[in-house]
Amino acid sequence: MKNNQTMTALRCTAVAVLLGLAGCNTFEKRAEEKSETFDALSTSTQKRLERGKINVGDTQDMVYIALGNPDETREVADADGEHQVWIYKSYWQQYEGTAWVGWRRIIVPSANGRGYVVFHEPVARDLYRTRVDEVIRVSFRRGVVNSVEQQKR
Repeated sequence: MKNNQTMTALRCTAVAVLLGLAGCNTFEKRAEEKSETFDALSTSTQKRLERGKINVGDTQDMVYIALGNPDETREVADADGEHQVWIYKSYWQQYEGTAWVGWRRIIVPSANGRGYVVFHEPVARDLYRTRVDEVIRVSFRRGVVNSVEQQKR
């Protein structure tokens, strides 16, 4: 019992830490971090970035303000020279079914008060697979967006 309470406390602590870290990557925090760039923009551009919309011609700072840090970056060389690509992904869990994982032993006092009765019951766990989809790919040349590939929803 004490081991289960310890595991529950650890899980709760881990969730709280992750939520705290996730709260650090908000639009407001990014706009504040890049306030020099953000404050110099027109009101309509600021509102566009707040909605997470980016356009060709935006700077890397503007894309960071709108979308945050990319999940992946790549350096690409082609006939026009080198450029950088930022890739943003979506992560989700897909239910895969239930699997039998073993037996659980349950010991209870016997009805007559002499000894114990042992029961065994099957244990099953739900299975989930982490799925990843690439949502948006932003290509930069000389620090400016030159193309945006976005998945249609």
